[in-house]
Amino acid sequence: MNISIEELKRLESMDIRKLRRENLDNAGEVMIDRSKPPDQRIAEFLEQTKNPYAENVGDYILMVSFSKDEIMTLEDRLVQLAKKMTRIPL
Repeated sequence: MNISIEELKRLESMDIRKLRRENLDNAGEVMIDRSKPPDQRIAEFLEQTKNPYAENVGDYILMVSFSKDEIMTLEDRLVQLAKKMTRIPL
């Protein structure tokens, strides 16, 4: 499956409130061979999903997005969240 950049951008910008569960894949059913190089794993993932940015996870729709201009790492964000949850001033 070849997916265009325009189609990826369209899927990424979809409003989660307008997504239909029946049009999405179940996250647990997508299987990726981790022994393959990253570019092949990405291609494998794109071939198995209808929308690479949204999936069914249990009773919920999970939508994934990435910050394009953010310099904070995931670890930085997790520390920030932990501080917020424990009410430690940033």
